[in-house]
Amino acid sequence: MNSKMKNGYILAGGKSSRMGADKGLLLFEGKAMIEYVINQMLPVFDNLVIVSNNPEYEKFGLEVIPDLIKNIGPAGGIYTALHHSNAKLNFIVSCDMPFVTQEAIEFVVNNTNESQIVLIENKGRIEPLFGVYSKECEENWLQLIEQKIIKLQDMVLQFKLKTIPIENKEIFAASFFKNINTQEDFNNALNLL
Repeated sequence: MNSKMKNGYILAGGKSSRMGADKGLLLFEGKAMIEYVINQMLPVFDNLVIVSNNPEYEKFGLEVIPDLIKNIGPAGGIYTALHHSNAKLNFIVSCDMPFVTQEAIEFVVNNTNESQIVLIENKGRIEPLFGVYSKECEENWLQLIEQKIIKLQDMVLQFKLKTIPIENKEIFAASFFKNINTQEDFNNALNLL
């Protein structure tokens, strides 16, 4: 990839009720989970920003911005990222995906077209927390939130959406999609390493 995409956002807002701790800060093989995501994203983006209400994330040396709309989960984080961004295209990822790779991120970025949102699709399931969101989604995204539509799987369907099926693509290993939401997920992920 010749030029870096301008903005990347890592959503780390989570109170994480299922995990009982701030997921991105959990130590995973000695490093905070979010550090794996940061390290894979840094080479790809000019600006990397963490969306979180926890000032502890400032220790990673990146700009940290709080959710503009709190307590509605990742829908608020995506809105915050779009509102903050001055770039047309923005890559948004969750902090609890320690298996993401630079190659997978670049693959999605390179397959961006005129769509407003570009996401990967894994066995028929869209992954809304790993993809490109256009700045032009911001206004309609807020309208959906105001209508109490905050489930990402429903929200992304209201836009010009491109999905990239990733079955049989080497760079998307099965473990790639293991979001870590519970202590059990966390233990299983450690076993994968």
